[in-house]
Amino acid sequence: GAGAAFVYQRSGATWTQQAYIKAPNANSQDSFGSSLALSGDTVVVGASNEESNQTTITNGLTASANNSATGSGAAYVFKRTGVNWAPQAYLKAPNAEAGDQFGYSVAIDVDTVVVGALTEASNQTTISNGVTASNNNTAAAAGAAYVFKRTGTHWVHEAYLKASNANAGDRFGA
Repeated sequence: GAGAAFVYQRSGATWTQQAYIKAPNANSQDSFGSSLALSGDTVVVGASNEESNQTTITNGLTASANNSATGSGAAYVFKRTGVNWAPQAYLKAPNAEAGDQFGYSVAIDVDTVVVGALTEASNQTTISNGVTASNNNTAAAAGAAYVFKRTGTHWVHEAYLKASNANAGDRFGA
C-alpha cells in the first residue's frame, strides 16, 4: 500500500520502462500514486493517505518521516533530466490535518500544480492567496484545492481554493 509510479517512454512502436518512482518517505498504506499528472519533464504524484503533520513545502530530495496525521496526504514533484528522474519538492497543505486526503487529485501545467483534498473540513467560502489556509473544521469533507507555483527549482504555495458555497460533504477538489 505504499505505492509507486512507473514511467514508460515510447520510441517508435516500442514502449520501455524509464523509471520506477517511490516517495522519499514511503510508508505502508500511503497510497503514493493514487493520482498522477505529467507536464513535459515534470510529474506530480499524489499520496492521499500519507501521514505527515508537516504544513510546509520541502524543496529538494527529502520528505517528512513524521506519521502523526493519518491520511493528511501529500504530493510529490519529480523532474526529469535526460533519462533520470529526481525528487524536486514535497508538497503539503498549509493547514494539513489527519483525514484531509490532500493529494487525492493532482493537476499540472508547466510550473503550476493544483492539489485536491476532498475531505478537508473548512467552512471557508473564499480564496486565500499566499500561504494561509483555514484551520476551521466545521464542514466535514467540504474539500479544498491548493495551488503551488514553481520558479526555477523552488516551489511555493500560491492559493487556497474553496467553493463559494462550501458545505459539508461537497468533496470539492475530488
